[in-house]
Amino acid sequence: EGGMTPDASHCRKPTALITAERYKPHPESVYKSGFKAIVSQLTRYSGSPLAGIKSANYLENMLAKREAIGAGADEAIRINDRGFIAEAIMSNIFFIAGDILMTPSPESGILPGITREAVIELAGRLGIVTIERHFTMAELIGADEAFLTNSLIEVMPLTSIDGKPVGSGKPGSITERLRSEYKGLVKDETGNS
Repeated sequence: EGGMTPDASHCRKPTALITAERYKPHPESVYKSGFKAIVSQLTRYSGSPLAGIKSANYLENMLAKREAIGAGADEAIRINDRGFIAEAIMSNIFFIAGDILMTPSPESGILPGITREAVIELAGRLGIVTIERHFTMAELIGADEAFLTNSLIEVMPLTSIDGKPVGSGKPGSITERLRSEYKGLVKDETGNS
């Protein structure tokens, strides 16, 4: 609700938009090969008030998705205004170096997703140390393995960036372990597989 001009003082009652459709997961073959990503040319502004909220404003993500599709990739990685990794189009980024799990911190300009939080919690239960801070593309590209998270893709291996393999170019063992644990958590919480 509100008038023709953008003035929050006229918006007494928030508008909620809810859509629903039957969930259709990616086939198992996609998880076996993983997603290919590019680095988007669109900068993510880490100090933006929109960076940490979920809204219906997906214009930048739609433009980044167009970049990814044009390059034959599944995803686009967004770099923030300080040159650090932020997130992918609609997912959070994790990567592993040695046996340490790493993910950009909220201060990097990410939307900290609920799947991201669940994976961090699962990692802790499994004794996997997680570091949240600013990371460079060089750190991500040099990782042993990487994956993306959101509620629809759950834990999706990230196997190449800009045509270069991440680690072996195949889903890694820690990624697979966390994916399995996450699937178990979803089944336990929802009664669905």
